[in-house]
Amino acid sequence: MPQRCVSPAVGVDGCRAGWLCAVAGDGLSVRVVADFDAVWDLARERGARRVLVDIPIGLPDAARRACDREARERLGSRAATVFFAPVRSVLDAESHEAASAANRERTGAGLSIQAWHLVPKIREADAVLREAPRARTRVFESHPELAFAAFAGEPLPEPKSTPEGRARRLDVLRTAFGGCGSTDRGSEADATDDREFDAERAYRETLDRTLRRDVARDDVLDALVLAAAARRPLTTLPSDPPTDARGLEMAIRVPTSRLASEFGV
Repeated sequence: MPQRCVSPAVGVDGCRAGWLCAVAGDGLSVRVVADFDAVWDLARERGARRVLVDIPIGLPDAARRACDREARERLGSRAATVFFAPVRSVLDAESHEAASAANRERTGAGLSIQAWHLVPKIREADAVLREAPRARTRVFESHPELAFAAFAGEPLPEPKSTPEGRARRLDVLRTAFGGCGSTDRGSEADATDDREFDAERAYRETLDRTLRRDVARDDVLDALVLAAAARRPLTTLPSDPPTDARGLEMAIRVPTSRLASEFGV
């Protein structure tokens, strides 16, 4: 029998206002916090045993991370949704030009402007994980599109930026929270009835009480699917992940379950 994950679980995605946290505990709730210190505070306050976050954790000194290469291979036509993590020296750069030059020196490739915009949040997460050893046992990197693909059985071709893409992901979320922790009430598994995890209601309510300039629709979908994934048994990309120079694991977690069996995990 696969090991069940312990509740509550948290899915985290960066947003313009800070970080969006979806907490699957006694039901499903979503909240915005200002920085990654607050993410870790929330995880500790709620007693979360697992936090999945869509941000690179563990940075190479040179070359590309194996986990990024494997993630792109798995997603096929959706590979572009996975940005290659920057080298660690990029965190010290003060401009996109300097960051791109540093990355090119170590990897042979520059740094896209999209990846540069992630650097402040990479710095935040990196600082917390380096300073809080307990966080390293609970906070892990994941990727929303890999999670959606695992739950759907295949990568989703429709972009999240389209109404069709959002509708498809809401369909996947309706089943993503089911089947984990609902059959063994005597274990440490999540004892909340799966019907209490109404992802579409959480999505709509979050949109109603936030502004799009602070929280995008995509951010809510991504945080929710990572919360669902955090309740599942997980596998890592690669299967035997290395650590970086600071001892942080360079791996992407992906849910593995009956729903994901045909996706190759």
